[in-house]
Amino acid sequence: TRNVEVQPASIASVSAGSAISCAIFANRIKETLEATMEVQSTNLKNRYWSRALQGKNVHPHSDLYRQIIHKALDEQSLQTLKEGPANRILLAEIPGWLGARSAVLVGMLAYQLEKKLRHPVHPSWGRKIGFRSRFVTANSCNTVDELADLILSSSCTPPFTPIMRHQGDVVLDGGMVDNVPIHGVDTSNSKTLVMLSRPYASLPKTPNVHYVAPSKKPPIESWDYTSPDRVLETYQQGKSDAKLHLRAMAL
Repeated sequence: TRNVEVQPASIASVSAGSAISCAIFANRIKETLEATMEVQSTNLKNRYWSRALQGKNVHPHSDLYRQIIHKALDEQSLQTLKEGPANRILLAEIPGWLGARSAVLVGMLAYQLEKKLRHPVHPSWGRKIGFRSRFVTANSCNTVDELADLILSSSCTPPFTPIMRHQGDVVLDGGMVDNVPIHGVDTSNSKTLVMLSRPYASLPKTPNVHYVAPSKKPPIESWDYTSPDRVLETYQQGKSDAKLHLRAMAL
């Protein structure tokens, strides 16, 4: 393959994908990989039950997630991100007929059931229940901590993270609406590349839209913060798969 400079007009990302998109367009993907491995190497468990006795969340993920973001990004890279293409990060507004905790329960149940029964690229049950999209551009964040709040809001999946708020409103993981947020960009007049994080039996065929997926299930599991070696393996698989996709696309 040959090197190709691709500068999108806009990006839409969600959940952990929002962290990766920010790392890429802040030109800090290497630092993000190193920070993730460093932080995870110091964490022995995904649950610390003794914290329950202190009234704390037994899951360390939120604190570790924020640590990784702060280690990976600095004010200079934040400025690079701000000057880049619009990166629209998806948050899920909860249905008006549900409270924060009930929305978590109903939303996660619908998401898991639809994934198990239908395995769609674009889930729809969350929208039918009443979850709605709220896009916030990463470029609007003025500090790394503000960006961390935005990424954590897009990744908000209690009990792994606390319930998050944006402008006073409860928000959850944007995947409750769609974990492939193509509706956040205009696909009508330009080519759109959609990068997926898991393999699918079949991919949508849409004009101007090209979907790419991993060649196999990535080694790392969702919300496993104890396996830096698997993080590296997943990164290496991504690089290998990217070369295959570039060849297939004749770039």
